[in-house]
Amino acid sequence: MSRIDEPIDRPFLVEVAALVDAAHRPRADGRPPRGCINCTPDGCERVTWATPILTEHRQRRAAACRR
Repeated sequence: MSRIDEPIDRPFLVEVAALVDAAHRPRADGRPPRGCINCTPDGCERVTWATPILTEHRQRRAAACRR
């Protein structure tokens, strides 16, 4: 079965969202972000997609830690 045939599960979505976030975040040594081919002067639709996924993931993890 190829990846195209496999269902996209939650961990995979979170991983891709984290990669998108990392591509738009300044590096630890202070250099600018790695860059994104989808960015425009108005922003990036990929970040708009990734932000709610990562927010929900962080909220779920925090709730699980409080148990």
